[in-house]
Amino acid sequence: NNIEYSPLQDVVDLQKDNLLHPFEGIGLRFLRLGKVAAVILSGGQGTRLGFPGPKGMFDKLGLLSGKTIFQIHIEKIMKIRLLSADKDHPARIPIYVMTSDLNHTIIMEFFKSSNYFGYPSEDIVFFEQGLEPCFSNDGKIIIENHNKLSMAPDGNGGIYNALKRSGSIDDMIKRGVEFLHIYGIDNVLTKSLDPIFLGICIEKGVQCGNKVVWRANASEKVGVTVMNQEKMCIIEYSEIPSAMRDAVDSSGKLLFGAANICNHFLSLDFIINKVLPNLGSTYHSASKKIPYMDPISRETIVPSHNNGVKLEMFIFDVFPLADKWVVVEAARSEEFSPVKNEPGNAQDSPDTALQAISAQGKRWLEAVGAVVHGDGVCEISPLVSYGGEGLEKYKGVVLDTPVYLDS
Repeated sequence: NNIEYSPLQDVVDLQKDNLLHPFEGIGLRFLRLGKVAAVILSGGQGTRLGFPGPKGMFDKLGLLSGKTIFQIHIEKIMKIRLLSADKDHPARIPIYVMTSDLNHTIIMEFFKSSNYFGYPSEDIVFFEQGLEPCFSNDGKIIIENHNKLSMAPDGNGGIYNALKRSGSIDDMIKRGVEFLHIYGIDNVLTKSLDPIFLGICIEKGVQCGNKVVWRANASEKVGVTVMNQEKMCIIEYSEIPSAMRDAVDSSGKLLFGAANICNHFLSLDFIINKVLPNLGSTYHSASKKIPYMDPISRETIVPSHNNGVKLEMFIFDVFPLADKWVVVEAARSEEFSPVKNEPGNAQDSPDTALQAISAQGKRWLEAVGAVVHGDGVCEISPLVSYGGEGLEKYKGVVLDTPVYLDS
C-alpha cells in the first residue's frame, strides 16, 4: 500500500529511427518463427459510437474502401505476416479475438461471412471474457428479467482468466507461442504486431511492455503510465491527482505524460507463472445505465440515467507484478486514433480517425517523393503498405485526392 508515484525513466522513443533498426529484425524473426500471437480485445459494443453492434464491425469511417475496423486490423497482420516470411519459414501467426456474451456469436458469424478477410481461418481463435453481476447503487444485485440477473462483461482485465478458461493458453503452448501483442479494437492506427516494439521487448527480456503516446494536454482523459517503487503501473485519468496531472519539466513537457493506449506486450510465461497465480479479485466500479425488471409490471426497463454499477477488471492491474518491463513511446500521429465517440464529435470519432488515416497516407506518399493534391481522403490499403514501405513506385507521381491505393 506504499504509493510513491514518480515519472518514467528510460522511455524508448520510437521516433529515433536510427537506433531501432536492429530491434525490427529481431521482431520479424520471432514473427517468422511463430513465437508471437496477436490478441485483439473486442468484448464491448459500439454504444458511445451510436452503433448497434460490436465496434470492430463499424464500417462508417468514411474510407473509400468501406472497410470495417476488424478488416483494417486483420489486413495489417496479413501484411506483417508477408513481411516477416521467407522461403524456408513462411510465417504462421495466430490471432486471438476476445469477445463477450454480448457479441461472441455475432463476431464469429461476421468473420465467417467475410471469409475471415482472407486470413487462414484455422489461425483465428475466438474466446469469451467473463461476466459479473451488476449492482444497484445501494449494493443489491440487479435483476434484468424474471429468469436472468443483469450481467456485464468483466472488463479487459478479464482476459487472463478467459485465456485460461477457454483453452487459448493451451492452444498457444501447442503452437509454440511465447509472446503476445495485446491491443484494443478501437484504435485504427495500431501497428498490429509492430516488429520494432516486439523486438525491443524480446531483446530486453521483459515480461511486460507498454506502448504509449505522450498526452496531448493535461486535461486529456487517458490513463497515465508511471512508476511506483520501480514497478510500472497505470493510473486512471479520473484518479490522477491534479499536481501530477499538470506537472511539467523545464521545457514545458508533461512529466506524467505517458498516455496508456491499451497497446501491450506480455510474455506467455509471465501470464502463466506470475499473473494467473496472483490474480486477485480487485474490481473497479463504473456507473452505468443498467436494465432492470420493474417489480410491479415485471417488464424490463431500460433506464435513461445511471442507476447502478458494473464491475470491471483492467488489463493493466497486473503490470506491477512484472520485475522486468519497458515503456515505448510512439508518435501519436502514426499510432493513435481511437474510435470511441459518435460521428461529428471533434475528439476520438470516426471523423478524426478518417483524418488521421488520410494524413498518414499523405505523409507516407510525400516521403517517397509523390505529390498529393487536394484535401480529399488519401487511403492506402494495409495490404499495400504496413508502415510506409513499398511505395517507391509513386516517386514523382502526382495523385489527386480522393485516392485509394490497393495495389
